[in-house]
Amino acid sequence: MSLSVLDGSQAVLPTVRTRPSGQVLKWVGNKFRYAEVIAGYFPESIDTFFEPFVGTGAVLATLAPERGVASDALPTLVALHQLVQKDPDSLLNHYSNSCDLIEAEGRSGYEKVKASYNDDPNPLDLLVVSRACYGGVMRFTRDGKISTPRGPHRMMSSEKLRGYMYDWQSRLSGTTFIAQDFEKTMGAAGENDLVYCDPPYAHGQSILYGAQDFRLDRLWAATAEAVGRGARVVASVDGYRKSGVKNIATGMPEGLFKRELLVERGGCMLRRFQLGGDDMVSEQVADRLLLSW
Repeated sequence: MSLSVLDGSQAVLPTVRTRPSGQVLKWVGNKFRYAEVIAGYFPESIDTFFEPFVGTGAVLATLAPERGVASDALPTLVALHQLVQKDPDSLLNHYSNSCDLIEAEGRSGYEKVKASYNDDPNPLDLLVVSRACYGGVMRFTRDGKISTPRGPHRMMSSEKLRGYMYDWQSRLSGTTFIAQDFEKTMGAAGENDLVYCDPPYAHGQSILYGAQDFRLDRLWAATAEAVGRGARVVASVDGYRKSGVKNIATGMPEGLFKRELLVERGGCMLRRFQLGGDDMVSEQVADRLLLSW
């Protein structure tokens, strides 16, 4: 991973922030590998931190705010974060039992866990599927069912996950999690607050939850309103795909953000899944990191 500055400013990180020792959820597109770079650009003084597309919470856990509000469109994901805060042992016990099932029965065991989620969406099975499915590619159908097949890898041991989860429990202690639309979360941000947005990307994420109906123009409008109230906004959006051959248009209004940086991410895992693991030399990707100040 590398970072380039596109606006001529100096690529100096103002603050060193350390990410967790490992991830609770395995989820393609999450920002765990880049969380320290992203959070390093956040201001040192933040009244309330808002993350309206919290996803796996990698940036949130790296910042570990004293006061935070995090939301997502997927209720079971929000419920999972709440369990990490309040009852991690329930997650760990279910994970351990499910690991035993998948270890004993292989693909059929995984399909039982996936069917359990699809029949009754819940945070316990969501964690297991994220850890067992192919590459963490959490592919959802329009009716909210997970369709990703089992991956070839061995699942993380429950003991290793336990250590990660207790670390996350501490880091998330100051955050309130809410299942709601991003505009409502951003609408509460004001003077001296910080909003970090990691929305569904316009290119290649149409198979992921919430992406089918998301529109960037709504995000730009909510950003302008938040900045007008005195909040600072950071956003991760499409940069380029296919090793720079394809630049992704975002329709961002001119002047909305003051600084723009490029975070190079390497090969696209979604494309690896779609191509069946074929050569990824031509599938290198980068994200834009936008700052409103």
